[in-house]
Amino acid sequence: MPGTTSEIDSLTESNAAEIVEVRRHLHRNPELGWQEDKTSAHLQHLLQRDGIEVTPGPCGASLIAHLEGMSPGPTVAIRADMDALPVLESNDVSYVSQEEGVMHACGHDCHMAMLYGVAKVLKQSSVEFPGRIRFIFQPCEESTPSGASQLVEAGVVDEVDAIFAYHVDPEIPVGKIGLRTGVLTARCNEFDLTLLGRSGHAARPHQTVDATYVGTKVLNALYDVVGNRTTPFVPAVMTVGQVAGGRKANVISDEFRIKGTIRTLDEASWVQIQNRMERVVASIADSFGARYKLEFLLPIPSVRNDAGLITTARRVAETTIGSDNIVELGKVSMGGEDFSWYLTRVKGALIRLGVRRGTDPVTPLHASNFDVDERALPLGTSLMARIVLTFLQESGKS
Repeated sequence: MPGTTSEIDSLTESNAAEIVEVRRHLHRNPELGWQEDKTSAHLQHLLQRDGIEVTPGPCGASLIAHLEGMSPGPTVAIRADMDALPVLESNDVSYVSQEEGVMHACGHDCHMAMLYGVAKVLKQSSVEFPGRIRFIFQPCEESTPSGASQLVEAGVVDEVDAIFAYHVDPEIPVGKIGLRTGVLTARCNEFDLTLLGRSGHAARPHQTVDATYVGTKVLNALYDVVGNRTTPFVPAVMTVGQVAGGRKANVISDEFRIKGTIRTLDEASWVQIQNRMERVVASIADSFGARYKLEFLLPIPSVRNDAGLITTARRVAETTIGSDNIVELGKVSMGGEDFSWYLTRVKGALIRLGVRRGTDPVTPLHASNFDVDERALPLGTSLMARIVLTFLQESGKS
């Protein structure tokens, strides 16, 4: 592809300011999962303005855009997630969230801005490629059921030969990417536990079954579940993210709710944790005369990166940002990522994009002060454009 690298670089540079501004607009105007209507409308307007074929997708506020090649060939997809989190932003920046209690604290604003950037750069490019590029803007990555699972069921990747995506990584410095072949993320499973007691007056606890009291006993016991497995050397994490109970100070509650996640790397550990949770909850609830309902929601599979696609990404990165800027990810992340649903139907690769500013302290994903070094956005745009072009060109020759 003579001239491809310099042209993609030049086009990315000329569009860099807009890519950053798109990210900032999305950051100012975050929307929660399955509510991304304004986000979708804004992106659709931009894509249509630039002459890119785009249509509403089959699920929620999803968008599907396409670029057609000059000859028949494979179809490669790139995905960006769209939803924000219920987090009150604490950053003091000009693009701070204008939606109180809602924030792009996981970088999805960056993912969307880069995907738009790739579409615009490739639309403007004179590079000829075979096949087709599909751009998937996906709602609701952060909740179950997730947007990816529903888009997959709706057939969005049925004719796709490979799929790529980014996830920003606040632990990797800007200018670098992280790559790993095989398992990249943990299997993630949400659970929803409701403890049911008998309400009554706060002055007469002997006439009640205090669901809040039972819930605190269960809550403490749950944190011991992972450590008491029979396979303690296989990584696993159980986290409680939400508790709720009671409605008034002088009323003993008849309901206490606990929500959280289980993250494992193997099926055996997940089964052990689930079974032990059932036994622990049943034992404590029964000892206080309470009832319970414990549900395990549909698990998100592990992301398993295709070796060939990671090799393609590595080769492109070596010639553009240099091998010194490729971080080999030695450990599996215990985070969940619903990009894995696409990989149940098609080979794919999730690439970590460094967004850490110099030697600044790491601001973790989902934190109220999460932010990125925006220099990563043009780099990510040009690199992804080259990766998909390389895949199509090389696949077209085979």
